[in-house]
Amino acid sequence: MGKENYIMIGILCAMEVEMGILRDSIQNYEESKIQGIKFYQGQIESNQVVICIAGIGKVHAAMATSILIEFFECSLIINTGIAGGITGVESKDIILASELKYSDVDVTPFGYAYGQIPAMPPSFVPSMMYRIQTKRILNSLDLKYKEATIYTGDFFVRKLSQLKYVNTAIPCVAEMEGAAVAQVCTKAGIDYIVLRYVSDIIGNPNQIKDYQEFEADMAKRSSYICLEILRNLE
Repeated sequence: MGKENYIMIGILCAMEVEMGILRDSIQNYEESKIQGIKFYQGQIESNQVVICIAGIGKVHAAMATSILIEFFECSLIINTGIAGGITGVESKDIILASELKYSDVDVTPFGYAYGQIPAMPPSFVPSMMYRIQTKRILNSLDLKYKEATIYTGDFFVRKLSQLKYVNTAIPCVAEMEGAAVAQVCTKAGIDYIVLRYVSDIIGNPNQIKDYQEFEADMAKRSSYICLEILRNLE
């Protein structure tokens, strides 16, 4: 990304393990703490970035995203982390969000789609420009990925019966932050992309064991992918 196209990029993860190599890669950083969240502002390659560990869940994610936009004036938000596979994906898959929906919002008695927040769209669609760039970067690195719908809710999904109205005809995953990030960015008119690594498959008899075994590895890989994207953004 050339200096003439300077932007501030905000990167948020839910957990310490998901920050991985990102914090180790930031140069000349300044640390600050706002509303109980630590932020690290500096450079990764030629990019000006602010990274943070938001915390788990929708409220933490929305709070951190708002601070990145308002306080640090970020104009691109990258949310990276791990997710549980619902359908059409396998453990260790790289996921690029094609859309994001809530799995725990129900205002259907008033004519809204399941998962839709009133006055907001039924689903949130990440920036097409940055999705295209991300796909180009992943292809150039020969990293296979899948585009998928991300379902976000404030619960760890252990069985598909916990999810309503999931479109299992297309690849999809579940996690606890992405749609909240997307909602704040959509409301603020800010570009964003959401990346996930599949750590476990929902309903698999070995799901919890797989999650515990793969969590750290998948989180580090997610950080690596994010770092490669930063190195190759135009």
